[in-house]
Amino acid sequence: MGDHHKRDEWLQDIEARQRNVVFPDTVQNEARFWRNVGKQPFTTSTKVGLALLALLGWGFFGVILIATFQAGVTWAFVLGMLLFWGPIFAAIAWATRRSLHNIQNARRGPRQ
Repeated sequence: MGDHHKRDEWLQDIEARQRNVVFPDTVQNEARFWRNVGKQPFTTSTKVGLALLALLGWGFFGVILIATFQAGVTWAFVLGMLLFWGPIFAAIAWATRRSLHNIQNARRGPRQ
């Protein structure tokens, strides 16, 4: 009986990984990807690629930050970033929590 249950779980997991089309499935698959990223040792090409990506991202951020310090408008930059990105991240967090809550409720079955 235990082997049959493990096989059913495995089949459900495979089916869930293949279904990567709608919002909750894509979030679960992406979360699985990020959980497994550091489990294997990085190759040299992966390390170089990550270093270049970090240099590009943080370098751009650094240039913007230095320009705001030199212009003397640091408070305006920080306020602008908070007003622009704050609501976006809040909406993403709210929608993700709501979707995960709906998924958990659906797994429990219909309420009677």
